[in-house]
Amino acid sequence: MKAQTATEWRRKGAAACLLAAPLLMLAGDALRYWAGAHHSWLVMSKLAFALFVGAALAVVHLVSERADRAGLAGGALAIVGCLAGSGILTANAVLGSVETSGLEEPAMRAVEAAFRRDGVGGYIIFYPLPGLAFPLGFLVLSYALLRARVVSPAAAGALALGALLFPVGRIGRVEWAVLGSGLGMSLGMALIALRVLGMRAGEWGRLRELDETPAALGSQASAG
Repeated sequence: MKAQTATEWRRKGAAACLLAAPLLMLAGDALRYWAGAHHSWLVMSKLAFALFVGAALAVVHLVSERADRAGLAGGALAIVGCLAGSGILTANAVLGSVETSGLEEPAMRAVEAAFRRDGVGGYIIFYPLPGLAFPLGFLVLSYALLRARVVSPAAAGALALGALLFPVGRIGRVEWAVLGSGLGMSLGMALIALRVLGMRAGEWGRLRELDETPAALGSQASAG
């Protein structure tokens, strides 16, 4: 009984992460662009990245029977991207604070000299690169969803579209792409969350059931 209760809590938690993560990021971006609420955007985006970890793990669980390797690869990339994304937000906030601090020229030169001495310039050039693991991870998870056929193609397609628009908006600083990414991921993950919530009792937590025939074992081994 306790095991069933824990499984149900995990299922509901997975659905909550799928629903909340993209909506929270979309709301933060909207506040940033339309209300200039940069601090609220920063806090909401960092919290969204934390929830995206749960969302990625939920998708990995969904596809584990028919697209296990693709799911694991996509989930790993997405989690790395979540960690990198949170770090990028912090780094941008620190750099922005330095730029808007109103320091006098000698102080700014001292800061720049410290950056050069510690190699921060190289970090600034390359630190966004791990963040690309976030959209790439969710693209792979979209493929895994299509392969596993556990959600509708529309759900996987919306998630893939949101993932594709993510770097276009963030790197290119294209406002419509940022908001389009949030809308696409929100729609795709909402449909996935509805699938999770619609599962029968015990379906979410069941173990993989493999037929004992060689053909079935071969089919399962090649999945992913």
